[in-house]
Amino acid sequence: MNYLLRSMLFVPAYKEKFLEKAASCDADAIIFDLEDSVPEGKRGQARQVLEGCLKKGIFDGRQLFIRVNKLGGEDLLEDLKLIYGGRIAGIVIPKISGAEDIREFAKLLEACERREGLKDGSLKLLPLIENAQAVMNVQEIAGCSKRIIALLFGGEDYLDSVWGKHTDPPRAFDVPRAMIVMAARMYGILPIDTPYLDLKNREGFMEEEGKACCLGFAGALLVNPVQIPWANECFQPSCEEMRQAQKVLDAVEGMRAAGESVAMLEGRMIGPPMIKRAHKILELKRKLEEKEAKNHGDR
Repeated sequence: MNYLLRSMLFVPAYKEKFLEKAASCDADAIIFDLEDSVPEGKRGQARQVLEGCLKKGIFDGRQLFIRVNKLGGEDLLEDLKLIYGGRIAGIVIPKISGAEDIREFAKLLEACERREGLKDGSLKLLPLIENAQAVMNVQEIAGCSKRIIALLFGGEDYLDSVWGKHTDPPRAFDVPRAMIVMAARMYGILPIDTPYLDLKNREGFMEEEGKACCLGFAGALLVNPVQIPWANECFQPSCEEMRQAQKVLDAVEGMRAAGESVAMLEGRMIGPPMIKRAHKILELKRKLEEKEAKNHGDR
């Protein structure tokens, strides 16, 4: 999985000033929202505004996705016309219930690829898991299409679907979070946590998303740019974790060079899970360094 999605910023597409501000942000990915955050009567306007900003090239080199409208409506077909010129990497899909919905969206992306002369499978799917039925079907959803690169938890809609109470944090999130992580990691895709809506509460964000990171989430959906550095910090290994990972691999290499069968580090035996984890941490470090080098080169 070559995607870095620590911070995924939702931007309402009908407000040009929001789009222009997002163009210079440090989010790993930007999701142009044509659905819930756009008043129904302004969706045509949103598409026009977004198309104008894309043509300006202000988002060139960024990971860009569009949250499209639900299946069965004219808005969705109009949304998909914005996929041209290789600018958009894929779509965030709402209001799904199971694998059949994914297959319908996949067919629509196949048509977009044929229209644009894109390689088969190049456009990606990011399903929003935001109701009880989708949570119960999450394993089936995660494994039904190779286009899927991430599962996104839509906590607020899920809470409404189960009549859960909005405590801080909502206890109703515990089970779906675990299920989404397990399904995503089972199929080698990225689990992304629901937005944290107390926008000025850095301490609360770090505590809540720190727990999500410990569960196995790779990033979080964001609704305000102020949260971007918080998410980027929360969902990346600390300097100490990276140093420790390198120590583990150095100890294993030393063991092999000495012809030994067991590697030790600081008095503890290094088992296969520790080695796998060290490789994952250093792979994430490599992705972060690549992004930093790219950002430096773009300046």
